[in-house]
Amino acid sequence: MKRLLEKVPDVLLFQGRVGSLTEPLAADATDYSYGTDHVITQGRYRSSVQDYNRVQVFGSGDVGEAFTWGEVDEVFDRLLQVHDLNLCTFQKTQDRANSALREQLMAALDGEINVSVNCGQELFDVIEVTDNAVGLAAAKRRVMGLELRYSRGQRPEYRHVLSLGGV
Repeated sequence: MKRLLEKVPDVLLFQGRVGSLTEPLAADATDYSYGTDHVITQGRYRSSVQDYNRVQVFGSGDVGEAFTWGEVDEVFDRLLQVHDLNLCTFQKTQDRANSALREQLMAALDGEINVSVNCGQELFDVIEVTDNAVGLAAAKRRVMGLELRYSRGQRPEYRHVLSLGGV
């Protein structure tokens, strides 16, 4: 399944017993905000360079290519080449190159926040994070993982740990 999903920009989202494909878009609207009314008790944020910033996709006769020019200027050329003979048009190879590069853009921003439970939070939602301690103000991130933790102690409580990625 993982190899099959590499060929499309979609992600597999399960809701109950039903799985569906959804494409996370950079233009997706924000679903919720953390750090203003919904307090962040702990946060970790990281911005890194992409594993690759240039993608070439070779199909059966056509080549698609995508770049992140800002990254190329900073850390030089990091190339990924994909060979897929099932791609028979330029548009398909170009879409695959854009999709692979977009995946890297999303992975270059990561982190996690620890917040009180939000029962409406779902995977792949777009959220805004405001954490004045580290200089984030309404920074858009995508929820890439959800973990519900229960801690026993003086004050037993449930917490959500949200793994973050780029939008």
